[in-house]
Amino acid sequence: MSDTSNQSGPDLDRERVAQALGIATDRARWRLIKSTAAREVFLLEGTDCDPLVVKYDDDVSQVRFGELLSCYRSLERVMGRDGAFRMVPLVWADAENRVLALKYVPGLTAYARLEAAEIDFDSRADVLRHCGAWLRQLHQSASDTPQPFDGEGMLKRVRRVAKTIRSGSQEVAYPKKFLGICAFMHHVTRGAQGRPCRHGTRHGDFHSRNVVFGRDGPLYALDPAPRDTGPVAFDVARFMTRLGYSFGLARTQTRGLAGLPAADWVALSAGYGHPCQDDPVVHFLLCHQLFNDWLQMPVEKEHRSASQQRRIERIVSMFEVLRQQLQM
Repeated sequence: MSDTSNQSGPDLDRERVAQALGIATDRARWRLIKSTAAREVFLLEGTDCDPLVVKYDDDVSQVRFGELLSCYRSLERVMGRDGAFRMVPLVWADAENRVLALKYVPGLTAYARLEAAEIDFDSRADVLRHCGAWLRQLHQSASDTPQPFDGEGMLKRVRRVAKTIRSGSQEVAYPKKFLGICAFMHHVTRGAQGRPCRHGTRHGDFHSRNVVFGRDGPLYALDPAPRDTGPVAFDVARFMTRLGYSFGLARTQTRGLAGLPAADWVALSAGYGHPCQDDPVVHFLLCHQLFNDWLQMPVEKEHRSASQQRRIERIVSMFEVLRQQLQM
């Protein structure tokens, strides 16, 4: 069994995985793609099979891993296996040992294409339209009858967190500004409360690095996060916040919602078939996503990595622009 990876990180039993996949161990070639203290991702190639991506999550509980598999299979059923928009096919999984194998899909991620668009080597609008269209197909499975949006449950949590920050029992980066977003959440809740809101299956972690423009034609997504059925606009809010964290706010372009380029909102909405930037439920979920992401940041600057510092700065900037726009 050829091995071009190092042996640090989790201890995946590669011989057992190869055998389970029907690959002769002496013909299996493993190439490490990503390794952390708790996760390994490999490209597995064999002379008698198509390439596979094998992922091993050492620190995920069996229960959580089972939820992930259930989520993945649900999304595969909704998206189908033959259309223009799909999930990367799940080939095999071992819930007990927290290992799964996906079909290897050659192609560029949406993130890579957006990077190319930064230097005019690609079309940013085209990428975002396709991402919106992928979400549109997923969210077509949502209930045809919109429900009145109810943000009170999430707002109660915001109030609890704000109380702990004020009392000093919990710390957060830029606490005064953070209390500002807590106060602003009341405003966006009033704007969204009772508005039409479709509920259904969500990807849960839809962002540009989890979208692949396959060389075979379809647009694929991968790495969902298990979440209960809920407002499908959550996926829109998560995608657009991550777009802002990765590429920053509009500089020379016209600013749209939360300081992102207005053209980005137009492109995503064109693919999605709904004016997302004008939807009060999207406003609420966008602000709530900023709130949650803010809480994940290390409190002290010296404990943040460069990417974390860049993210917290962009979270704060997006919030401040959003507040200015929606309180006008």
